[in-house]
Amino acid sequence: METRKLGKILMVLCIIAICLISFIGIFANKQGQMKNILPEYRLGMNLTGGRVARFQVSEKTEDTIYDAEGKVTEEGTNEDGSLKEGYRKETNPVNAEEVLMISNYRKAKKIMETRLKSMGISEYVVNLNEQTGEMLIEIPEDTKTDQTLSSLTYVGKFEIKDSETEEVLLDNKEVKHASVVYGSTGSGTAVYLSVEFSKEGKQKLEDITKMYISSTDEEGNTVTKNVSIELDGDSLIKTYFGETISTGILQLSIGTASTSNEQITTYIEQASRVAGLIDSGAMPIVYELEENNFISNKDNMVIVKAIMMVLFVTVMIGLIYWIVKYKMNGLFAAISYIGLLAIVLLVLRYANVVIAFEALVAVISIFVANYAVLQYILGKLQKTQETKEEIIKETYKHFASIFTPLFILGIVFTFVSWLPIASIGMILFWGLTALAIYDYMSMKFLFDEVEK
Repeated sequence: METRKLGKILMVLCIIAICLISFIGIFANKQGQMKNILPEYRLGMNLTGGRVARFQVSEKTEDTIYDAEGKVTEEGTNEDGSLKEGYRKETNPVNAEEVLMISNYRKAKKIMETRLKSMGISEYVVNLNEQTGEMLIEIPEDTKTDQTLSSLTYVGKFEIKDSETEEVLLDNKEVKHASVVYGSTGSGTAVYLSVEFSKEGKQKLEDITKMYISSTDEEGNTVTKNVSIELDGDSLIKTYFGETISTGILQLSIGTASTSNEQITTYIEQASRVAGLIDSGAMPIVYELEENNFISNKDNMVIVKAIMMVLFVTVMIGLIYWIVKYKMNGLFAAISYIGLLAIVLLVLRYANVVIAFEALVAVISIFVANYAVLQYILGKLQKTQETKEEIIKETYKHFASIFTPLFILGIVFTFVSWLPIASIGMILFWGLTALAIYDYMSMKFLFDEVEK
């Protein structure tokens, strides 16, 4: 008897603790401010609104200067801007006429979608006008939206060049995969951009690392032959190699080794952004961000709040009914019901579930299902001569035929690419999993058998 009471007390205390964490949060001092360290809920665009951006095929031109030998140079002008003697300049559009075709528009759209995925944007809409190449892209609004849109304007041309002659030694065609890696050093955690090359690129990289090295000439002077590693013409690093790389994997240090979690996170974000640009391949067409506007979905949020308010009042009436009719068992059932709500909300935070407007159906279904289970248990305890263990087994058998198809449906929906359906699937999956495990614990420790 004492053991049963102790178990009941511990169960209630655990539920109260979970409710406090879920509904209020866990606060810690960050940079002099108390902040909730729990992950934020991820709401879909049809709840929070989103940014709609229009990308247009660039009509800009660029000047190319050639020296007397016909080589491209950046030092062909005088101080007054005029060309040096023997030099010539050509002005050409950044998008040549021959690249403006449907196949390249479609390829550009695919690259845009790949970049969005690599940046962790799970919800997006990309609409392509195949006649003009114009794209309308809609993504969720958050603190990184502007940076995300900026990344989509990059061509993503990755090149390793001879620093002196500007000869391209390796480029996107030889890249197999780009990713972010990090490891511990004596001064902290170091973040690296890792670029893996194809079979052909692997051999080229090995040859480059043998040639572009530091050496000593006949007079004892140190001579270095450098390469410039560039993205869209901007140098990521100019360096030479201290050893031959035969693995086909080039690792570039991002920032410096650090012990600051915030600094490390910043370096990882920078490296991930560059890795995503390289990994998605070079755009066949140069695009410009013409305009972007925030589209609000306040009406949907108003609807959700109204529905949740009605649901809250209905649930409170139901819980009061339990307490009045079933006394202590009703009270414990009410505590258990609120505890499941807290657990599901925590799971949605940590499972990184994107909550769409349509997913409200799944949320309501979980809590209706939980109410039905607990009501069934309370009724059985009140009326039958069966033991609590027998009632628990019978409850699971009774609801298995209903919950099993819903659980399978949740798994299937999770893998659907359309977010509203995927959101419903994830909430059904996590909600039913939590319900099955948590309700068993509640029934085991909280409810008492009623004397008949």
